[in-house]
Amino acid sequence: MNPWSEFPVKLDKFGKVAVIGAGDMGHGIAETCALAGYDVILKDVNEEVLEKAMIRIMNSLSILDRKKRLGDETIDNVMDRMHPTMYYDDMSNDIGLAIEAVPEIMKLKKQVFEELEAVLPEQAIIASNTSNMSISELAKVTRNPSRIVGMHFFNPPVIMKTVEIIKGNQARESVMEKMIGFTFSIDHLPITVLKDSPGFIVNRVQAPSQLLLIKMVEKGIATFHEIDAMARNMQQPMGPFETFDYVGLDVVKHGLDYFARTIDPRYNSPPWLNELVDSGNLGKKTGKGIHDWSAGRPVIDPDRATGKVSMLDLLVVQVNEACKILEQGIVKYPGEIDVAIKNGTGNKIGIFSILKSNRQGVVDRLKHLASLLDEPLFKPHPALLTMEVPSGRKAMRRLKHLRKEILGDKS
Repeated sequence: MNPWSEFPVKLDKFGKVAVIGAGDMGHGIAETCALAGYDVILKDVNEEVLEKAMIRIMNSLSILDRKKRLGDETIDNVMDRMHPTMYYDDMSNDIGLAIEAVPEIMKLKKQVFEELEAVLPEQAIIASNTSNMSISELAKVTRNPSRIVGMHFFNPPVIMKTVEIIKGNQARESVMEKMIGFTFSIDHLPITVLKDSPGFIVNRVQAPSQLLLIKMVEKGIATFHEIDAMARNMQQPMGPFETFDYVGLDVVKHGLDYFARTIDPRYNSPPWLNELVDSGNLGKKTGKGIHDWSAGRPVIDPDRATGKVSMLDLLVVQVNEACKILEQGIVKYPGEIDVAIKNGTGNKIGIFSILKSNRQGVVDRLKHLASLLDEPLFKPHPALLTMEVPSGRKAMRRLKHLRKEILGDKS
């Protein structure tokens, strides 16, 4: 067998794909699948949301067409593969995969899983696009948890190539293999998450940087505006708190509180965030949050940038968290952490390169941040001084070989 190969089988082509939830992520996932040639049933309980989703997909395809990124496809052909519906009755028995993409509410997701199991054929795989929640917990409401996996896309799914494939406690290896093949078939990168751990890989690695920024504000070291100005001056498309607003402060709060329950109570959402959420100021979607979005985007004054925190600080706490992920066996190939971050976020250089350039400096900065902010979570992991620096290039090379092995002449 090819030493780069994981599986001795070719792609097991699915029939139709169902996406449940037509919101920000759901419509993008549906578009991604349709672009790859799959017929997609896009279901939502709200007709207005469905109509808006179809318009957004059409607009996205128009942009791709103008940029000559549709290849041999046409907008009409892709749209013909889209089948919006409000009813499970429209689900056919040739659906091979259903992807749940409803809001991050455990009770709601479990309800959808129960509904899907009642209408889908027994061989169909059910996946959740949750960014944090336990796949094994979701699977508990099903009769057949062996076909339940996580399939976490990043926003926007059409552009961001990373997809975390999360193995639930009872998921069959054959199901994981099929999901990896499917992910390659939609021209995305499957990053296998071996353990159903909170935040999986990317969100778990980035969680300490959120805590770092919150602590900087709470300690009076820098303001929201000063930190965002610093990031903009460092050529970032958005500042960290601007990104909070863009994602939705309710979503940010949910993620922090979930990490507080499952990883460490220090992640509890701060009072100022709770107040904004309780008052309905959720960020971009409501016009106001940490920043004012009434003009379409916040006005960030670059002259107000802080010099007391830098983007490098965010990287050092992320590298530290990555060590914990590797220690816990959450990922098999360490370099895939960098691949996932480069292809799922705005960070195009990854996180491990700073270990090559200044390993001791990373350790020293972590010690300083832990002391400055009185935060034990930032204390340097012992492996930082001795670990082999993971290679994102080697990991990407392995993924490319695996893709060729599975897709054959299609790669």
